[in-house]
Amino acid sequence: MVKAFLKNHLFLWLVLLVVGADTLLWYFKFSPGQWIEYTYNGAALILILFELLIPRNSSWNLITCNGIKFRETIVEAFFFFWSGFFASTVTYAFSDWAADHIRSYLHITSQVSVHWIFQGLMIVFGIDLLRYWLHRWMHKNPFLWRFHALHHMPERLGTLTSTRTHPVDDFILYVPELIFLFTLGFDRVVVASLYSVIWVISLVKHSNIEFPATVFSRHFQLPRYHLIHHNYQDDKSPTYNFSEVLTFWDKVFGTYKDHPIQTTHRVGVASEKPRSFLREFFGWLVLPVQRM
Repeated sequence: MVKAFLKNHLFLWLVLLVVGADTLLWYFKFSPGQWIEYTYNGAALILILFELLIPRNSSWNLITCNGIKFRETIVEAFFFFWSGFFASTVTYAFSDWAADHIRSYLHITSQVSVHWIFQGLMIVFGIDLLRYWLHRWMHKNPFLWRFHALHHMPERLGTLTSTRTHPVDDFILYVPELIFLFTLGFDRVVVASLYSVIWVISLVKHSNIEFPATVFSRHFQLPRYHLIHHNYQDDKSPTYNFSEVLTFWDKVFGTYKDHPIQTTHRVGVASEKPRSFLREFFGWLVLPVQRM
């Protein structure tokens, strides 16, 4: 009964764990950027462990009864340390620096003075709306799809797959919104706290774990919804579930979809030939999408 309760409410426990970690890091005077870095890496380790214990599809794990998938492991580890560092550390630090210069240049001294709860709601719904339309644009615009396609290349999803992203993709999604929030004067503590949770949700929705859709979790982008978004890209089938954090905007704009996911569910992008080790590492830099 205890095991079932923990599994059914794993999403809630993970969110509470991140919030608790943020509180401790704030108490011990760690910088907001460090909150994001530590909670992100800690949550990744927890999710990888659960993928081994209760995988949704055991054949998608990097470590299986047939051995270790060395090519996928090396590639995903590379992107985890590169993209994870870029998105969670460099992006935040650069945005913080740029916003300070903009505020100084425009002589902005005001701060958003509403209660932190309302700031949090404004940030979550606001950035999710912005990301929703940017994400849809990336799937429609050939130039942007050239960069975003890298994220859809993997033929399996797991926790580390969330970091298979192009730096240009990360810059477009994260930098403008952070600069905007910091320039307007949102509380940096509130922003850092929310982003530490938001980026953990990105890990969750890519994880190879079946998170039950409870009263709480069904409002967020669970793996079952994101697997539908990652449905095999063949330029024929429509794409659903574009929101990054909540299911709200997909429901508002008619792109929400939920149905049972079978172990035969296929993800990835159409390619001329199987991807070799070199194509996995360097194809996204030089090759057209269909040849990566």
